[in-house]
Amino acid sequence: MSEPGDEYTGHAQVDFLDANWNVVFSTTSDVNGTRLETPATLMAQPAEKKQLVGVWEVKVSPVGQSPELSLAMYGDDGSVTTGGRYKALPPGSAVQDVADELGLGYGRWAATSDREFRLTFYSVMWKAGLVNGYQRVQETLDLPESGDQYTGHAQVDYLDASGKVVFSTSSDVKGTKLETPISVMLVGQAAEKNQLEGVWAIKNKTSGIERTLLNIDIFTADGSYAGSQDKTVDTYGNTGGLRVGRCVATGTREFQLTLYRVQMNKEGVVYQFLRVRATITLSESGDECTAHSKWEALDPNWTVEWGGTGETKATRLETPDQD
Repeated sequence: MSEPGDEYTGHAQVDFLDANWNVVFSTTSDVNGTRLETPATLMAQPAEKKQLVGVWEVKVSPVGQSPELSLAMYGDDGSVTTGGRYKALPPGSAVQDVADELGLGYGRWAATSDREFRLTFYSVMWKAGLVNGYQRVQETLDLPESGDQYTGHAQVDYLDASGKVVFSTSSDVKGTKLETPISVMLVGQAAEKNQLEGVWAIKNKTSGIERTLLNIDIFTADGSYAGSQDKTVDTYGNTGGLRVGRCVATGTREFQLTLYRVQMNKEGVVYQFLRVRATITLSESGDECTAHSKWEALDPNWTVEWGGTGETKATRLETPDQD
């Protein structure tokens, strides 16, 4: 890390593994990082300022474009993860020369008053599958006393690979909080270390799907969950997107998880949500877990269209934060 703390350099060992975790190729790389500007998170916030924490359905209304659906997760640690609009780039603009797809958004949020929040997140933009630019979104959100919905305004900048702004616009945003288990960390109770905290390799067997799906999932200390998605495109050209959720311990080695995923059509428009409720059982060693889940596919008005069940097996992966 540089002395000012705004840049770092490093070296990486990179291994490529098949579905059975056999190394099929290895290489190394040098890395350089530059810190991006985000709001300074207020770590010791009063409880009422944490009402933003959770998973939200987000409706974005860019100037001159139709409203778009997305998901966002705001973590207790000030993190932001958002996504669901992977082809939602302004038509007929200089952006189209830079990119044709939009990645997930990652950033930070902070409370600026009792009911106002400020956040900034960034997304990579792809052209022919390569990162060719970036999207920067700066939002101000107003949360009413009920805490279940917010309204806000976003400044959206599109940058090329050199960081030059090629196009700017603005959007109105509306958010609706989705149902998830309430973490004890949010109600001021003492909590032990989250036993699921870490990175997991997932094997998921779902009713109606013949093959076993493979994913990488992560659980954080505050109960937040994020997962990779299978990029399988169905016969109609539809595919899945961002998966985010929250979990809470309900027993010594038992957890309840609720997660949500956006489903997109071939035009990149969110047409459906997936809601999954799972009971997770952790092995005595703490290195494996199993889960039984019930899932529902819902239309944009949150009407259940169909559902099913799934069985999951997971193995904890080695990371530096393990005891």
